Amino acid sequence: MGRFTDDMTQLRTNLDSSRENRVAQQNARISDVSAQIAEFASTRARNGQRDANDRAAFVTGNANNVNRMLNTFHHLHQVMGKQSRDERAAFVNGVARQTRSLLNGFHAAHVSMAKHSAKERAHFVGNNRKTIGAFINEASQDRAGAHAVFFGTAKKKAAFLV
Repeated sequence: MGRFTDDMTQLRTNLDSSRENRVAQQNARISDVSAQIAEFASTRARNGQRDANDRAAFVTGNANNVNRMLNTFHHLHQVMGKQSRDERAAFVNGVARQTRSLLNGFHAAHVSMAKHSAKERAHFVGNNRKTIGAFINEASQDRAGAHAVFFGTAKKKAAFLV
């Protein structure tokens, strides 16, 4: 009876140690996922701040360009008052072309910046989605395996039905 008791004690010790190891590993995974989620939130906030700064710089640049154009227009308006009608018509056409060119340039820069930011965000989110999915899947498999070890597969089905 002593050997049987010793074997049962050893088996219980092994089971307890195995469970403690699995719990520690699962807690480490949970900690890793929490750290990744925190890093994701931090990166998202940083990216949002950078995007806001880029937009603010874009708007400031546009405002400066518009102010420069208005100052130039005012100065040239004074000069044009002395020019002939044909010269004024040619000037207006040139200003219209320059304005169209600047607006097209502003639009192209805005579209380019938006595409670049969207690609970066999509890549970042995709990478985090894969990593977090892998962690969740692994934790789920570990939990199912632990459940099967402790309760067996037949009891597992019965436990879910209760």
